[in-house]
Amino acid sequence: MVTLKQQTNAQRFIGAYNAIDHTLRMLYNFKANISFTDLIRRCASLNDIIRSYEDDLIALARLRNAIIHNKSDEIIAEPHEDMVQLTERIARILSTPPLAIDAVGKREVATVQNCLSLRDLMIEVNIKGYSNLPVYKGNALIGVINLRKLVSVMGKVVTDQERSLDLFVNHTTVEEFLREFPESRHYQLSSAKITIEEVLRAFNGNRKLGSIIITRTGNFLEKPIGIITEADVMDLMKVLEDF
Repeated sequence: MVTLKQQTNAQRFIGAYNAIDHTLRMLYNFKANISFTDLIRRCASLNDIIRSYEDDLIALARLRNAIIHNKSDEIIAEPHEDMVQLTERIARILSTPPLAIDAVGKREVATVQNCLSLRDLMIEVNIKGYSNLPVYKGNALIGVINLRKLVSVMGKVVTDQERSLDLFVNHTTVEEFLREFPESRHYQLSSAKITIEEVLRAFNGNRKLGSIIITRTGNFLEKPIGIITEADVMDLMKVLEDF
């Protein structure tokens, strides 16, 4: 059996190139008669990884054509090690995509109950320092309260002469806040199987998305095992770069 170390650069490159081609056709159900370049162009709108490597992959297609004899499929040149490693990295990310939960880590996520007053919420936030808190009604997730949105609303209350900030924070529950300001509930619930690429696509596709709550199976009746916010996006992109 030939190991990876025993393979030539050309063999490694072609193996990784074919893996990319096969994976994308399987993922998005593209037919075999579509060229690799056309495949990449189409997948760039469907997959954040492909979009970020689009130019590289088009260049790899030209390289593949340069080292393979069209009629006999004979290898007539050896690609540089850097190009081989790039192709292998993209193939690895696509075939075994890293999970978001592995990147952010399973950890205890602070949650609040729906009946908590905004005053008590602010005290808890001040102690724990969280900016996005999943809100539960009993065992069911009903939303996520965002500190930035809460502060924005409180600012409007301060300037509203018909409304008392003191009464607002003392007599408004977290659930009532979510009900009155539904735009503050921009979140997504996902299972622990969500990949980094899917997380990046979710944030890129919805500029209003504030957080992604991860539970074991993506069920509203489960406690969160992870939370991802916009602040994590750069770190997740770095994980992909180093994968």
